Amino acid sequence: MEHELIFRPGGMPPLFGDTAATLIVDDDPAIAVLLCHILEPEGYHCTIAENAAQARARVEESDYALALVDVMMPGESGLELAAELVRSHPDLAVVMVTGIDDSKIADLAIDTGAYGYVIKPFSVNHVLVIVANAGRRRCLEIERRVYERRLERRVDEQAADLDEALIQLKETTNPPD
Repeated sequence: MEHELIFRPGGMPPLFGDTAATLIVDDDPAIAVLLCHILEPEGYHCTIAENAAQARARVEESDYALALVDVMMPGESGLELAAELVRSHPDLAVVMVTGIDDSKIADLAIDTGAYGYVIKPFSVNHVLVIVANAGRRRCLEIERRVYERRLERRVDEQAADLDEALIQLKETTNPPD
């Protein structure tokens, strides 16, 4: 099978949430449906939003692991939406989708915190690889944050134990009069 090396959503520990939950934000219904047709056979559960306002509403209604966001949309740009989503939902992997092959836009997309960049017209394999890599990176970043929190908690616990041991040592070496 040609997609054997592709990261498959699901089967991950609860820590990662629903790794298959995917939000597709594109004002072109044909592109949004095409992305769904590419991703759903691979196990992704796609929800479509036609603009930034709908995307915000969807993100407030449900948790998503991945968002594919069109760069150029009427009203608010996808870059603005992506920056907001990355800030407000740090566990959401954002991938930008655009019909403009411009390195400056790609740089802006990556600077917003996007995990990847897909240029239309795109190939099925390219979309799958970018999405799989975004999923992997998302999981690694969640693991890193959890590890850092555990490490901080352990350091705090050990510092408290050392403080208690120091107090006990002072009490045994300097008994009260």
